[in-house]
Amino acid sequence: MLNKIRETIVISITGRILKMRKSILISSLFLLSISAIADMQKMSSAGEIIAQDSEKWSCVVDNNNSLIWEVKSDKKGVQYALNTYTWFDGNSGRDNGTFTKNCYWGKNCNTLSFIKDVNKSQLCGFSDWRLPSRDELNSIVDYYGEGDLLIDTDFFPNTQMDSYWTAISVNSNPSMAFEVPFFYGGSMARDKTIDTFVRLVRSAD
Repeated sequence: MLNKIRETIVISITGRILKMRKSILISSLFLLSISAIADMQKMSSAGEIIAQDSEKWSCVVDNNNSLIWEVKSDKKGVQYALNTYTWFDGNSGRDNGTFTKNCYWGKNCNTLSFIKDVNKSQLCGFSDWRLPSRDELNSIVDYYGEGDLLIDTDFFPNTQMDSYWTAISVNSNPSMAFEVPFFYGGSMARDKTIDTFVRLVRSAD
């Protein structure tokens, strides 16, 4: 009789331990899932964090790097995905956009003009948008995706299989600036008078 009672107690305790371990495992997996999801978050045009399965968003929050990124649109306008710009910061580069192929305004199609217009519109509630550094732009290059386009299109739709300007000029040749190609990553230099694509960023801090 005593042995049966002891056996029952052992089984009961063992069952509770297994349930606790299972509960801890499920909780850990859930937290890991939340953590993975939270690396990137969608943001509405009003600056609010929205559900991951939202079909319309204007910005992306990168929590790992404390950055907020502009999201391109498939509709013609200031943030149209096919707009291209010459590099200009007010001192160097091309200010009149002579060589741009696609630009919503048709003149002054340069990076400085674009930044001013996006800041004027207060995209996602902010007015301190800027060109990214090389490291910042490379931080959203995704080498592990399934497609040829090296970016997570679940967060960054309408990205072109091309290069995007950075804010960094080439020290040895100020007439050139670095760009990041989203078809093989890294960076390369381009003459500032030649147009390419732009994705703006701001600090989330």
